[in-house]
Amino acid sequence: MTLNEKTKPRRRKHATRAGSAGSPKLTTHSRTSSHSSQTSNVDSEAEESEVEPRSKRIAQAIANVDLTELKKLARTGAGLQTIRNRRRAWPLLLNFRSLTETLREDGIEKEGEDEEEEAAHPDESQVALDVVRTSLPKSTEYRKDEAATKKRQEQLGTVVCGVLRKYRWLGYYQGFHELALTFLCVFGSERPATEAAKMVALFFVRDAMSSNLDNVLVQLKLLYVVLRVVSPEVHALLSELDVPPFFAISWVLTWFAHDIDSFDDICRIYDFLIVSPPLQIVYMAAALIKRNEAAVLGCDRDFAIVHTTLSQLPRTVDGSGGNQWRHIIADSYYLERDYPATKLQHMGACHLPKSSVVNSFEATWRRLDPVQPRSFVGL
Repeated sequence: MTLNEKTKPRRRKHATRAGSAGSPKLTTHSRTSSHSSQTSNVDSEAEESEVEPRSKRIAQAIANVDLTELKKLARTGAGLQTIRNRRRAWPLLLNFRSLTETLREDGIEKEGEDEEEEAAHPDESQVALDVVRTSLPKSTEYRKDEAATKKRQEQLGTVVCGVLRKYRWLGYYQGFHELALTFLCVFGSERPATEAAKMVALFFVRDAMSSNLDNVLVQLKLLYVVLRVVSPEVHALLSELDVPPFFAISWVLTWFAHDIDSFDDICRIYDFLIVSPPLQIVYMAAALIKRNEAAVLGCDRDFAIVHTTLSQLPRTVDGSGGNQWRHIIADSYYLERDYPATKLQHMGACHLPKSSVVNSFEATWRRLDPVQPRSFVGL
């Protein structure tokens, strides 16, 4: 699926200069050399703590509304494991304001009165164009015949337009429908998928849903700040060839859903990102590149070749059984812990506005009641 011009900004040299003159010089933090051992530690910790089977721990955490335990399970090991578990856990983790009490055990909503129909959003014509080009993810759980695909496409249009009509100040970008498709395939119906997409739009990808992608470009510059710390050789190569970070734009805008085929891997990544800060996807991008730096450094020192190699990195991990993504997730968790968003912005001398989802997340998320979700109309 092709991203439109809005998600393919023109090359800007400054987008690659996170380490330009005048910005604070970075040195490799001592912790970065031990990320591999930390990754092993976090995985082994998850396994060692599992006196009871993970599936049982997930069920107990859901039943007890134990968000601390659910978040830990979503971050570590195999994550939440199954679609059935995600149908029950994601509404809690995403703080659904209306469905937590109305979902049945299988995650499908009960019958209820339809909400009052909202007026059409100006971006719905673009949504319609993208939806008809959308195919279902690769999964044994979904039929991919023409009838099933058409039904999902119709449902997907309903989900995306439901978000835009509810929050008219949000703008659509190509790629948001792929986020929404993941939620639709997990929940199986429009209402809970729309609720999940609303929460992600408001609290995670809002910077991409403004009138421009300026804040997203800053997030991509921060990717280079992280790379300068964890993979200085790759950073030096990208700077030498003046490669902008646009190879990662679909990673950031779709949470890798545009770039990998395995639905199991996509769901595992989403388990992690919905319990993490909004900038976590940037740390994941850095961890992915770090894990594959030999491939990047080993290719010809040519702009097009390096850019192509980087853009195809997610597919080199795709379908590997999830083990590589587990390591990437663990690496990125420690990167965010060592270099949180505020610190990272100071290190790179590139700052997002206070209104950015990156800088406002903690304050706005705390305004929600995690046990009894309530309506959250404005920011």
